[in-house]
Amino acid sequence: MRRVLIASALALVAACSPKAKSAADDQYAGLGDEILAWHKQIQASDKACLSKSDGKGCQGFEVGCKGARELTAIDKAKGVTAKLVVAMSWEGWDPVRSEYRTQSGFSEFTKVDGGWMRNPTGPVNLSTCASA
Repeated sequence: MRRVLIASALALVAACSPKAKSAADDQYAGLGDEILAWHKQIQASDKACLSKSDGKGCQGFEVGCKGARELTAIDKAKGVTAKLVVAMSWEGWDPVRSEYRTQSGFSEFTKVDGGWMRNPTGPVNLSTCASA
């Protein structure tokens, strides 16, 4: 019984201790903020998002997948340290049908010199995040 209590206490301490950052964590540091900025940009510019007077033209934003892309020799020569595609879906207001309709967007995020750049990209398979 005492061993179980000690093991439980150690597990609790380990769970509460800060985790060491792995190289993968550092590689994608700041990505969440960039995805949030993309989300806000969609809300500010998408026709469906702007079509409803109460400001709720778009809702239900969800990241469907994130898929790392292999860095080429050209990417590495340009200082790229990470590259991945992100798929996001949301519901946009359709004023003709007076209902929300599913929409989606796809972007490639590239990290250079510690900063992220975003560019639109073609559709991807939401299960694998591979190019469709």
